[in-house]
Amino acid sequence: MSAEQLQEKIRNIPEVAPDEIDMQMIAEYEESSEESASWEDYKSERTYSGNLSLRIPKDLHKALVGIAKEQGVSLNQYCLYKLAR
Repeated sequence: MSAEQLQEKIRNIPEVAPDEIDMQMIAEYEESSEESASWEDYKSERTYSGNLSLRIPKDLHKALVGIAKEQGVSLNQYCLYKLAR
């Protein structure tokens, strides 16, 4: 798979509404807040660990691993490079 094909696949991944885990995080934040909280409030007060966990299709994961190997870097390094561009 070429880089262009991979980028096209990534562009075609549909955005989805928050799932149960996302909704639970929002609910926990709202419960801990004294006032009515919004998603924007949650995002602005959140601390960032530097970790990002993504659920992606297995074939996309396999393709990314293959490209990273071809480039001689780890999957983490390759994804960081692509995200930073």
